[in-house]
Amino acid sequence: MKYTKANSRAWDWEAEHGSGWARIVGKEKIEKAKAGHPEICITVNKLVPEKWLLPLRGGHVLSLGGGGGQQTPTLAAFGCITESADISKVMIDRDNEALRMYGLNAKTHIMDMNDLSAFPERSFDGVICPVSMNFVEDIAKVYREVARILRPDGAFIFGIANPALYIFDDEKLAEGRMKVKYTLPFSDPISLSKKELKKRLKNNDTIEYSHTLERIIGGLTDNGFIVSGFYSDGSDFEPIDSFLQDCYLAFRAIRIND
Repeated sequence: MKYTKANSRAWDWEAEHGSGWARIVGKEKIEKAKAGHPEICITVNKLVPEKWLLPLRGGHVLSLGGGGGQQTPTLAAFGCITESADISKVMIDRDNEALRMYGLNAKTHIMDMNDLSAFPERSFDGVICPVSMNFVEDIAKVYREVARILRPDGAFIFGIANPALYIFDDEKLAEGRMKVKYTLPFSDPISLSKKELKKRLKNNDTIEYSHTLERIIGGLTDNGFIVSGFYSDGSDFEPIDSFLQDCYLAFRAIRIND
């Protein structure tokens, strides 16, 4: 949690400088959601399968780490009792702007996903989280919090980066070249030199963590989830996509009754 504030500032900066995750959803998608066909993206390109979302209509759903004016208004238009929690004030501002624009209702919170104690136990039917947990050092904490606030049979739908994405040298990738540089699991505070880390913080770059497959998948089962759906997605960056097809991983995990 040491770099929570750094990531908050980084996402404020991203939102203010044209991040694709902070572009308010268009009216056409809002109308589709109202008609019962929500289009939500939790990875880079692919949409969440509609069959994953249909059971959540009319339910209490949390958009976790999904501020930016996309998932939250779409869920509200779909008919969910919607709340949004994001570490970035500017991303939450985008949610509120979109809600006002389309005359929709949702509660929004500036909140660290490591601590969801403001929400009562078993208060949500679903939690939807786009690729946000790579900005959290210990995803087990997030899993525990999500498991606590989900009702039995509630759905945790989330995207996360394939750990393999983090083996490459960032500077070489920016030049379109792929060079293996880092061992896994990757962690900005540990894998980078002090000089490189200081530069990232100065440039308002996000602080990221790769997580192991054991922590990503095993962590779900350890916290009372069963995986009921899965797909993968590309990165939208050709040098990597030509090498690795499963750049991002998307899960539908169901909270079992304990």
